[in-house]
Amino acid sequence: MFAGDKMRKCFLFLIAIVSVPAMLLAAEIKLPENLHAQAVVKKGGRDGLWEKTLIVSFKERRRTLATFDGLLDAMAAVNHAAHPLLWGNSMGGHKKVAKPYTDQVYEMVAADLKLDKSDIAKMATAADMDNLAVVTLEQKPFTVTVLATAGAKTNALRAGVDMSSHVEGEEQHGTINIMVLTNARLTDGAMARAIVTVTEGKTAALQDLQVPSSYTKGAQATGTGTDSVIVVSGITGPKASYAGGHSLLGSLIGKATYQAVVEALGKQNGFKLPAKTK
Repeated sequence: MFAGDKMRKCFLFLIAIVSVPAMLLAAEIKLPENLHAQAVVKKGGRDGLWEKTLIVSFKERRRTLATFDGLLDAMAAVNHAAHPLLWGNSMGGHKKVAKPYTDQVYEMVAADLKLDKSDIAKMATAADMDNLAVVTLEQKPFTVTVLATAGAKTNALRAGVDMSSHVEGEEQHGTINIMVLTNARLTDGAMARAIVTVTEGKTAALQDLQVPSSYTKGAQATGTGTDSVIVVSGITGPKASYAGGHSLLGSLIGKATYQAVVEALGKQNGFKLPAKTK
């Protein structure tokens, strides 16, 4: 009987391991203290395929501008990554699948954080979160951290040249997601200008990496059709009403974005900066 009980316990233990819920494993990302944020990547799976979610959470509401959610007073910012096959059904004739899938993910994250889904700034990607790039630049009185995931092998395009026929909900996959954290207390206008600066830094990285358009032969890509940005205002730093390249804050945002995109595309797609000639 003892051997039977032991075997039964082992069997139940194995069942428990196999049936663990998604997002069980977590890895913390250390952020500068003056950003007053906690970052973690939670890893799990669905249907035997990986899911990895970057969650940046705050103890108090933070003014945030996101290209998906618009302006909000967020308690968390999320970048959800999933195996391409989890997105695949929505792009292969079942285009109504993607939104319910991401809704389920965000509802699960919100429940885990004991928040409402509307309290979270959101973006999603098929790029592997293991290839996340985290770049922090500091020059008094400012601190800027950029967290970026990037994929540009199949969806890179040149704005103003490439033409799409897709409509709402039919966008192709492969994306560059950029999250910006700063200690600066940003006005709404500064957050909007920060997105312009982020875009400039991202495009400069694509140009230096010589990433081609996926649609027009010989054209230099300026981004992908699904790029997303989240900018989170700080609470203790100087007030900033401008985040363009002629400011110290904007310079830090642009440089950190450039470095993070170069690193993320190198990890994900193998793009490398050309060797410098003497």
